[in-house]
Amino acid sequence: MTRFTPLFLAALVMLSSPALPNDGQITLVVGFAAGGTSSTAARIVAEAAEQIARTSTIVENRPGAGGAIAADWVLRQKGTQTLLFMSSTSSLRTSPQSELVPIGILATFSYVAVARKDAAAQLAEYMREASREEKYRTVATAGAGSIPHLIGTTLFNDYGVPMVHVPYQGSAPAILSVLGGHVAVAIVPFPDFLPFQDSLHVLAQTGSGIETEGWVGIFAPPGTSAEEVSRLSEIFRQASQRSQEKLQNVGFKQVWRSGAEARAMHEKDYTRWTPILKVLGIQP
Repeated sequence: MTRFTPLFLAALVMLSSPALPNDGQITLVVGFAAGGTSSTAARIVAEAAEQIARTSTIVENRPGAGGAIAADWVLRQKGTQTLLFMSSTSSLRTSPQSELVPIGILATFSYVAVARKDAAAQLAEYMREASREEKYRTVATAGAGSIPHLIGTTLFNDYGVPMVHVPYQGSAPAILSVLGGHVAVAIVPFPDFLPFQDSLHVLAQTGSGIETEGWVGIFAPPGTSAEEVSRLSEIFRQASQRSQEKLQNVGFKQVWRSGAEARAMHEKDYTRWTPILKVLGIQP
């Protein structure tokens, strides 16, 4: 029987890993503030990607305009193959027809509409109260044009109740505004709500009152070669799988979906939500 030394086995692992050149630092550019859904997932996956690619992997936050500032920055970096855009459903102000190259989807998550525990427990009952009293119509989200904003608009419209939107700079302040009694409802990604689940109750969530599911994924700059796309795809596929437990612990569902699947999901969501953006007078 052939026996292999630990050193030989380690060499095999090194050869089979999709490593980047020593100077190929990976930068994940996130379009939202540190501590938010995209940023949390980015930091978890970056740690695993660093081990797999054997190069430093950092997360850079460039918040603003619903993720569009970060997306536009990466779009201008043609040829910088290790500067990547960490996108999410909330980045739908960026068209799927842009030149960004999809690498893959890393994880999915639910959206939730939450209220104080002294509010009506059931969505239908809550909406009946909202139809009678304006104070129940105030809805906090992480910003105008964000997916939670569009979810809230759709949710209230389905019950024929006008919504009063109150935008904040992130999910955490939106949730805190509900806890403080300043607004009635917050609509946020479940990972952002998780630390507050003992203080608020859920009126609606993905699969029960809210139809859409959130996702986070990786996109590369224009002109990224097919070879590099394949290499990055393998790095982040492995990173996503290695991060399964950590992602689940903070409210994500670990998945891996290919670049082609990522483009299809982006196109589907963009087609669905863009008409509502236009009705609200927000430029997609």
